[in-house]
Formats: sequence, structure tokens, C-alpha cells
Amino acid sequence: MRGVIMYGPGDVRVEERDDPTIVDPTDAIIRLAATCICGSDLWPYRGENAITAGDTIGHECIGVVEEVGAEVRDFAPGDFVIVPFCHCDNTCPHCLAGVQSACARASMTSSGQAEYARVGQADGSLVRTDGVPDRDLYPSLLALTDVMATGWHAAVSAGVR
Repeated sequence: MRGVIMYGPGDVRVEERDDPTIVDPTDAIIRLAATCICGSDLWPYRGENAITAGDTIGHECIGVVEEVGAEVRDFAPGDFVIVPFCHCDNTCPHCLAGVQSACARASMTSSGQAEYARVGQADGSLVRTDGVPDRDLYPSLLALTDVMATGWHAAVSAGVR
């Protein structure tokens, strides 16, 4: 697959990589329909965060489920999904308290700016759409991968009613 690869601050390339595979039984492989750049992708781009040269980047995307691990029960190949910023199991004490970003079994998207991505904790994280949306809805769906959740968290933290 083609993927966005970071080698150092300001050094981003599109290169061929192996397709991601199921690593954990809670994983799903997603064929990406659209992806976006998060502010947290810009930290290593500017040299503010350390990186591992040659790693794929990206974690906010939408697409179609291609494959699921043995423990994934709520999603199947063919489902169109929204892939959020971070992944949670939705069963640990932190998740049950509404703090999914502190999940005891949290994971992240691997290769979210590529043709395929591996998503951990699929059942607790992915959001299925009702059918395959029209392409003109993709920008709005991408906003749900992080911007909406970040705004919601900020509003709750600020006590907005």
C-alpha cells in the first residue's frame, strides 16, 4: 500500500509499505476512503516530538472494514466506519467513568494516512454509519474523527450547559 511516511521534521514522503495485518484479536483493518491531518501530526512535523524515522503517520480517517480480529463482534467487513483519534475498550473503569482517553487498554490507529489502517479496540472505538455515505459527506464525517470529540470534551470540562 501507499502510505505517508515521516523521516524527520519537515521530511514527509509517500512510499510503498506492507498492508497492515491483524495483530491483536480486537483489531480491525480499514480500507480508507478519506483521512485528515490532526494537530498532533504537526508536532513531529515541526520537530517538537520525537519520531521513529520511517513510520507511517496519521490516525483520523473514515473507511470500510476489510477484516476483523477474532474478538471483534460489533463490526464486519463491508461496514463503513468513522475512526476516532484514540481507541478504547469501553469496558475498563476509566471508560465506564466516561474518560475513554485514559482507557487501560487504549491503542491508536496505525497508518491512518495510507490506503489501509489497523485500528485497535475496534468494538469500543469504531462508529458505523448507516450504509455507505455519499462522498460529499466525507468532510463532515472526518470532523467526527477528532474535532467534534475534542470540542465536546472542552465544553464538558468548561462546564458549558
